[in-house]
Formats: sequence, C-alpha cells, structure tokens
Amino acid sequence: MAEPKPHSPSLLQMLGITLPLIAVMYVLIIAFNTGDMLWFYPVFDEIPVGITLRCNGETTEIRPGNPAFAAVNNAVNEVISSSKRWDDLSLSDATWEEYQTSDNVVVLILAYDPPVRIHSSYKFMKRIDTIVIPLVGRHAQYNTLFGRMGDYIAAGSFHFKTMAPIEEALQAQGLCPLP
Repeated sequence: MAEPKPHSPSLLQMLGITLPLIAVMYVLIIAFNTGDMLWFYPVFDEIPVGITLRCNGETTEIRPGNPAFAAVNNAVNEVISSSKRWDDLSLSDATWEEYQTSDNVVVLILAYDPPVRIHSSYKFMKRIDTIVIPLVGRHAQYNTLFGRMGDYIAAGSFHFKTMAPIEEALQAQGLCPLP
C-alpha cells in the first residue's frame, strides 16, 4: 500500500487566506480611524427639517411639503452621494456672517434634526446638524460643502466635482436665478 503524500503548502492557499485577511484589516482600520463602520457606503439620503436659500440678499425658507423641497433635497443628496474629497478649508466666522448678510452670494443651508453623518474615508463630518453649500460667492468656485454642529464649525470641507444638480434644481423650481 502506498504511503499518503504529505500535504505541502500551496501559494494559492496562502493567497486565499492572506488577501481576504488584508482586505478585512484595511476596512476595519479605516472604520476605527473614522469612527464610521459604513465609511465605504457613499449614499447620503437624509431629509432635512428645513432648507434656507440665501439668493442675492433674499432669504427663502423651503419647508417640507413645498414641491421645491423634494427637488432641492434630492439634488443635494445626489451631490453628497457622489465622489468627494476632504480639504482643510474651513468655514470661518466671517464667511458664515457674509453668507447670512451679503447681497452678492447664493448659499443653500440645510438643517437636520437629529444630526447626520456623511460617510467617507475621512474622520470629518461625522456629526453635523447644518450643511452649508455656497453656489455663488466666497468658496463657491471649489464646489464646497461645509458642516456645522450647533454654533461650532466642523473642521474642513468636502469638495465635489460639480454642484450642477443643485443649481439645476434651484433654477427649475424658480427659486434663484444663477449666472
């Protein structure tokens, strides 16, 4: 009777164990670093309690139930769900004041209750109750999103490839003529 051949290690078996282990470690390290187990889930589908539009000196409140509310919120969620990058550009108190008082800006401000989280591989924007999106004026050219929690400004900002869905929704609803 022939002796059974001793089992020898295989490169394929080693890769079959090592690669999934490395992938799980990668996901867990980023999850612990960001405090967000769903950091890889890009979808943002939150509903604000109110939307404020500052358009060239005029303030418009867009409340749930208004037909424009769903269109603008869907456009914002589409942009936030798209590819984003974090930057250390933060919203200063002076810029926040300018957004609230200037006649030369277009800014969308969304209020959330309870606070929301924007999933990303960055540690920032994990608990915010206000999203500030400048469309015309300071920082608008960078397709920027700022966050706030109460009276405090969230560190940094997210930047997107385009704000076109939001701009198109505002114009389609007749809320603000944009250049």
